[in-house]
Amino acid sequence: MSKFEIKILTPENWELYKLARLNSLRESPDSFGSTHDQEAVLSDSEWQSRLDLKLRDIDALPLVAEMDGQPVGIAWGFIHKPNLQVAHIYQMWISPEFRGKGIAKSLLLKIQAWAIARGCGLMALAVTTSNEAAVNLYRTFGFVAAGPLEELRVDSPLLVQPMVIELNSAA
Repeated sequence: MSKFEIKILTPENWELYKLARLNSLRESPDSFGSTHDQEAVLSDSEWQSRLDLKLRDIDALPLVAEMDGQPVGIAWGFIHKPNLQVAHIYQMWISPEFRGKGIAKSLLLKIQAWAIARGCGLMALAVTTSNEAAVNLYRTFGFVAAGPLEELRVDSPLLVQPMVIELNSAA
């Protein structure tokens, strides 16, 4: 098996992002605030513009993990204005057949380095409580529960646990 490679997504490789994102929503529907049905109808230009960070005036790090040219994982680091001290992690997903191979940790480490370089003191995410593998991954990385449980989506019976990690004591 080939080694995976992590790349920053750009508007030019929006199709790779679209493929990975729709795969993640189809394979793990209980892990995201959005749904496959909501995103499958987006136009090509909408997919492309999601990755046009300058045009959208956002500070983000959209990543894809590739193996043999195919997307096997994605994750976004995102800093919301005006709170520039917290880097949020969104859309974290690894294709099931590639889980347990260090891809998720590599994505987290890339986002962590990016967040530190931007002066962030905290990384934050929310994980579906029923996804034990993801909860364990984040705990092992150093994330701790931060705040009460929240609904995954409006009217969803699923709950997410907000988690944070202080970057000065990160793994």
